[in-house]
Amino acid sequence: MESHKLVVRVEKLEAFLRFLSAAKTEIRFSSMPVESIVRRHGGGISFFSDIPDAASGENWAGAWNNAVEKRALDEGFFRRDVELLKGFGAGFGASDTDGQLSHCSLYADLTAAALNDAKEERNRKAKLYQMLGLFAGMAAAILLC
Repeated sequence: MESHKLVVRVEKLEAFLRFLSAAKTEIRFSSMPVESIVRRHGGGISFFSDIPDAASGENWAGAWNNAVEKRALDEGFFRRDVELLKGFGAGFGASDTDGQLSHCSLYADLTAAALNDAKEERNRKAKLYQMLGLFAGMAAAILLC
């Protein structure tokens, strides 16, 4: 299970990095509201569907934080990734086009760094966790026999 968590974290960070790239493109070439960008390009990250649209009356940053708090850890992000996601949501949609592009670029760089750390951690620990599980199962089998 621990090995699987490391793999899922890498997948989720990659999905968020793809979202950031698509969001930068949308911001640059269209004037779509942030809710529409999230709906359109949020594939691979299921908590995006928990964010209510503008018609609900809830402000964007509050809706984003609520969705992140409720579902991001269950989805495979680690606590430090949740803080990264919260920081992104606090500034997304809060400035002009150039500011949004800079904001997305900043968080793309931060996410890329987190992704590199996650890949290193996965490569270092995934096999260890699998071997520990295998040896624990063998030890239990020997003790039961």
